[in-house]
Amino acid sequence: MLWAGVLAGPTAWALDLTISYAIVQWTCGGGPPVTLHLITLFSLAMIGAGAFGSWRALRAVPEGAPQDGSQPDQRGYFMALLGLSMCALFAMVVIAGAIPRWVLDACQQ
Repeated sequence: MLWAGVLAGPTAWALDLTISYAIVQWTCGGGPPVTLHLITLFSLAMIGAGAFGSWRALRAVPEGAPQDGSQPDQRGYFMALLGLSMCALFAMVVIAGAIPRWVLDACQQ
């Protein structure tokens, strides 16, 4: 679950970017334009699931546990914090990439 939290953000961003670029011509050729927005929402949901998993892992760490990194539980604490941070960062990246799609027409020449 810790690795899922760490990798959810970059994976969702890569999928959002790749799929959005791949279907622009299909969307402009008559496909529903809402598809681009649904991909963004799916990516954000994927990031949210990773953040939720990291948050649950963070809550599983006992209160007052040492944080010097010598035990596996302490490394789990670090990975949970890293997962939350990366999910927040990549959520901002996905939203920043979606703003032009919301404001501008993808088919405009």
